Amino acid sequence: MYFSLKKEYNFVYNHCTSEFQVTTTKSHQNSLNLIQLTFFLFLLFCSQVIIIVFLTGSLSLVTVVGNILVLLSFKINKALKTVNNYYLLSLAFADLTIGTLSMNLYTIYIIMDQWALGPVICDLWLAIDYVASNASVMNLLVISFDRYFSVTRPLTYRAKRTTKRAMTMIGLAWTVSFILWAPAILFWQYIVGERTVQPDECYIQFLSEPIITFCTAIAAFYMPVTIMTILFWKIYQETEKRAKDVQNLKGSGVTSNTSQDQNQGSGSGRNGKCSLNRPKISLTVSEEEADGELLTIKNPKEFICVRSSSSPDQPLAAMTTRNVALAKRFALKAKTEINKRKNEKKANEKKAARTLSAILFAFIMTWLPYNIMVLVNTFCQDCIPETLWALGYWLCYVNSTVNPMCYALCNKTFRTTFKDILLCQWRQQKNNPNFHQRQHAVFQKAN
Repeated sequence: MYFSLKKEYNFVYNHCTSEFQVTTTKSHQNSLNLIQLTFFLFLLFCSQVIIIVFLTGSLSLVTVVGNILVLLSFKINKALKTVNNYYLLSLAFADLTIGTLSMNLYTIYIIMDQWALGPVICDLWLAIDYVASNASVMNLLVISFDRYFSVTRPLTYRAKRTTKRAMTMIGLAWTVSFILWAPAILFWQYIVGERTVQPDECYIQFLSEPIITFCTAIAAFYMPVTIMTILFWKIYQETEKRAKDVQNLKGSGVTSNTSQDQNQGSGSGRNGKCSLNRPKISLTVSEEEADGELLTIKNPKEFICVRSSSSPDQPLAAMTTRNVALAKRFALKAKTEINKRKNEKKANEKKAARTLSAILFAFIMTWLPYNIMVLVNTFCQDCIPETLWALGYWLCYVNSTVNPMCYALCNKTFRTTFKDILLCQWRQQKNNPNFHQRQHAVFQKAN
C-alpha cells in the first residue's frame, strides 16, 4: 500500500532508452538525449517526492499542533475540565500519537518505496498505529454511549457521571485496543513459527489474507459505526420528544402563583428577611440595599417576606408597601435567573450534541473509503491500485487532523482558548481581574 514511484520511472527510463538505441544512429546525439531524459525523469521524480513530503508533512504538523493545543487548553483552562472533555482529551492523545509517529513513518515508507528500518521497528510502528487508531474508535464509542445515557437517563446516570468513572472508561478503551492488536502484531511470527513479511516490506502478517482483513474491518469499523449511528438517532429522537413536551407544557397554560405568594406574609422595619415558599431558597436584604443589585440567589423560585425581630414571640406587623415592591422585584429577577439557567443547560446540551455529530461525521467520511476498498479487495484482489490504497490509508490519518477543528468549531470555550494560546495572550487573560470570575462562570455552565 504505497506509491511505486521508482518502478514507474525505471519502466519509463528503460522503454525510452531502448527506443533511442534502435532509432538513433549518432552516438553523440544519443548520449545527449539520454542525459536530457535522465534529467527530466529526475526532476519529475523529485517534484513528486517534494509534493508528497510537503502535503504529508503539512498534515502531520497541523495534526500535532492541533492536538497539542487541545492538551494545553485542557491543562490551563479549568472551564474545560468537564466529564465530556476528558473523553476528548483521550481522543486528542491518540490523534497526537498518529500525527507524531504514524504519519511520518508512513511517509518515509512511501518515499523510499521500501521499508529500510528493520522488522522490529516495523512491528512496533504497526502496533502503535493500530492501537492508537482503534483507541480513537473506542473513545468515540464511549462518547456516544455517554451522550445517550445522559439524554435518556438524566436523573440516574448523571448522578454516577463522575471524572473517576470517565477515566475508568477511557482506561478500558485503551486496554481493549491494546489487547486486540499489540500481542497479535508483535508475536504472530512466533505463534506460527516463521515471519512471512519480506525484509523490505512492512505490513501485519496475519492480515495478508483478504478474508481476515475483511473480518477485522467489520469488527473495527462497520460495527462501531453502526452502533454509534443507532445511538445518535436515539439521542435525536429523545431530544425532539423533549422539545415537543416543552411546547405542550407551554401551550397548556401552566402559570405560577408568584403574585399570590408574594402577598403572603408581613413585616416592617429597617431589616427584613425574604424566604421562599419552596425549600432551599433564602436571601436577606436591608432597606439600605433595596435599591442596589440583587444579592446571591440559589435556585430561586417564589418567596414571601417576613419581619426579623429580636423577640421570637413578637407578632408580625403588616407588610409595608415598600417591602411588597421589593418582594415583587426579587420575584421577577428570580424568574429571570431560572430561565437563564434553563437556557444555559439547553445550550450546553446542544454544544455537546454538535461536537459529537461533527466528530462522528468526520470519522465516517475519512475512514469509509479505505474500508470500502477492504470489502472490494476481498472479492477482487487486483481491482484496486496501490496508489489508491495509499490514499485511502492516509485519509484515515486525516481524521486525526480534523478532530481538533471539530472541537474549535463546535465549542466556543475551546475556540477562545486556542486563540489565546496561539496569540500568546493566555497570561494576559489570566492576569485580568475579571478573568477568574468569567472562568468560574463558564466552568459552572459547562458542568
